[in-house]
Amino acid sequence: MQLFLQLLQSLTVIGLGATLYLYYYTLFCHWQWTDAEIRILFLADPQIEGDAKIVKQGIRGEIDLIANDLYFRHIYTSFVSPYSLFRPPPTHVIILGDLFSSQWIGDREFEKRVQRYKWIFGDPNNEYTHKLINLTGNHDIGYNRDMTRSRVDRWEREFGKMNFVEKIPIKNEFNNREEGENEDEDDESGIHHLIVVNAQNIDGPARDEYLRSETWNFLDSVVAEREKNYHAPFILLSHMPLHKQAGICVDWPMISYDQFNFIKEQNHLSPNASKFILTRLKPHFIFAGHDHEGCDVTHVARVINKETNDHWIESYRTENFEPNKNEILSGDGGREFIVREVTVRSTMGEYGGNAGLFEIRRRNKKIDAVTDDEDDEEFEYHYSSCPFVINHIPWGVFVIDIIVIIGWISRGLFVIGSLLFKNNVYKYWKIQGLSTMTQIPIENGKKLL
Repeated sequence: MQLFLQLLQSLTVIGLGATLYLYYYTLFCHWQWTDAEIRILFLADPQIEGDAKIVKQGIRGEIDLIANDLYFRHIYTSFVSPYSLFRPPPTHVIILGDLFSSQWIGDREFEKRVQRYKWIFGDPNNEYTHKLINLTGNHDIGYNRDMTRSRVDRWEREFGKMNFVEKIPIKNEFNNREEGENEDEDDESGIHHLIVVNAQNIDGPARDEYLRSETWNFLDSVVAEREKNYHAPFILLSHMPLHKQAGICVDWPMISYDQFNFIKEQNHLSPNASKFILTRLKPHFIFAGHDHEGCDVTHVARVINKETNDHWIESYRTENFEPNKNEILSGDGGREFIVREVTVRSTMGEYGGNAGLFEIRRRNKKIDAVTDDEDDEEFEYHYSSCPFVINHIPWGVFVIDIIVIIGWISRGLFVIGSLLFKNNVYKYWKIQGLSTMTQIPIENGKKLL
């Protein structure tokens, strides 16, 4: 019994600690700055499964779907709920595509998954203050071989446009204008542009070239906006990462075509499409999904011919670029620029339920002047990851908690049973005329033994 009690106490400590961590793990994550004006929570590739899993696994598949929904819901609410200990809450939540696990599902199954998705990332009590932005991925509408108008239409009916610009203004605390002086309407240098693009049909040829032309017309409009507002901060949001050399990230540059020369599988955008985005859109940041392992890359673009606007592009893992950037960069800001691209690790349970935290704040130039900081960027940015746990761990903790609960109930019943037993034995011996269980029986003041 003593060994059982020690084991139960140990399991209680383990179960209690693990349970508290699962519920409050975001206490180990935090924003870099408490005064950041924009705080974005990134989640990538949830890939919600459905009927195919139930057909394949039966009741186990149904239980697994429920558990996965709860898993995603818990991660989401741990950051955005007003009752969460994670503070302050994000101003935006962005899902970087592959909301579902297959583009080939029928309309009925699509609607089922939409309802589940809206429960996972929904706000039934209108308590959340952030804006939710959904990107489409190849498992939502397909690569350009599988992309059809009907698949695009059903996605847009539920989640909105696939190509659009979300403008986020940041107040300028240091720009004190005289009364009556109006801000230039064409000056959008203080407005961050979130460029949301359907990257699945950037490269071609496509089965539906009209759909592809919609994406390229949108990209051309963004280029026109860039030429109009050269200093406006652009942040590109794409499910598909940009091209980079093999070995930099887990996914290698790969595009696979079918017999009709349509893309049936793709890891990165093509080199030409990537070069267009880097040199014509000139985004400050790029956020992507698709590569479930995640990757953080810095692209360096150098002008090699101003007349033809030709560039040479090199890509480095950010962790290798930062300590060596003085050697990598020439210092000629007019001929080279850098773009950081973060491929956010998947939020699926297999990859630890990862979330990305991205924040923007206006740089305090007064402090920069004191420290002789020559960086004249108006804003500063910070990105970090906040992992949860792989999806098997909550199941393990749940089993431990059940064992602990049953163990303490059993222990309580045993104690109560022991007390009742002792009490009944005492009553029995009392009826037999014995004073205590440990005393020698006596009768009329004389020992019987």
